Amino acid sequence: MIFNQHIRKCKLKFSVILFIFILICQISEGQRLLPDTIDINFRADTFIQLNTINITEITDKRNENPRFIRYGTKNKLLLIPVDQEFYTKEPLADEIARNIVADRFSSPEFSLAINKFEVEKQKGRISSTTFLSADLILYERKKDSMIYRGTFFYDYPYRREGKKETMKEESESLLGKWHRDFKIDLMTMNAKSTDDEKNTYTNFISDTAIQSLYLNVGGGLFTGLNWWGFQAEVFFTRPETRRNNHYWAGIIRYNNNEDYESLAIGRKSEHYYFRRSNKLLFDIDLNILIGFCKWKKVDEENIKLYQVVDFELSSIQCVQYNPVNSKGIFFKAGFMENILYVIDKKPKFQLGTYLGVGLKL
Repeated sequence: MIFNQHIRKCKLKFSVILFIFILICQISEGQRLLPDTIDINFRADTFIQLNTINITEITDKRNENPRFIRYGTKNKLLLIPVDQEFYTKEPLADEIARNIVADRFSSPEFSLAINKFEVEKQKGRISSTTFLSADLILYERKKDSMIYRGTFFYDYPYRREGKKETMKEESESLLGKWHRDFKIDLMTMNAKSTDDEKNTYTNFISDTAIQSLYLNVGGGLFTGLNWWGFQAEVFFTRPETRRNNHYWAGIIRYNNNEDYESLAIGRKSEHYYFRRSNKLLFDIDLNILIGFCKWKKVDEENIKLYQVVDFELSSIQCVQYNPVNSKGIFFKAGFMENILYVIDKKPKFQLGTYLGVGLKL
């Protein structure tokens, strides 16, 4: 009898817990289907006067709501994730046009088309970055036709000053600073197309061969004292408009050392590119990986079930042959440091050399 009462109580508790879990899931899904909409103020620059270029029109070619700026997520009641969508109060093209589109037209006439414009936040394992990713195409009117002149490529980073900001405040500050710098770029753009233009570090690029996005597929071999391995990674890069750039990659790695073999994965390997010339750059990548182990001497080591998992913290520093803003093969060579940790085992430090090759498409 007592046993049956205990069973009924357990069933009741389980039913309550299950009901609460389903309710939270349903509320969460409902919140995702009905995201919060937040309007932001686009603080257009009013100080810089455009006197060297005549912009007559700005159009929005995105397949988005013409006021859309950004996605975000916020937790309510500490548990329920709520999607957020950020919009300008007026259509984006009209907001950008403030103090840019001329009231009086004069020759030559130019127009801008917005192909991409979104504030994004990338969260890596080591750091996170908020930036504006945008492509704005510039055309010049020649009689009755519009001639392509070039594209303004932006991966405009935001550096917060002072106190912590909400996503709304952060977006407003970023867009205001970008609008000022965009007007400067319009005034100082290189109006002449040269064969070497794709190798300059400016936001305005007229070379039609340069893509908005490049797919990078790479792999490498590493070796050290009593250990060796290989890895592969995939990531996307944007046109290089400055000498220093930051990218995120997905990585898979095989490691063979004295005690075991492991196959590890990392979702957000971080690459820091420091360009030294049009063909060479210095690449530092930082990785946090989780691997699955195959021990070589299971009985002697007295391996527990939870020790089939290891954790890796590594860094690779390489000199890389990688022509700027070009498709093709890239090569790199350098050094690698790796720290391995298995629960209840001493951390192991590894030092070795690294050789890699890849293809940018």
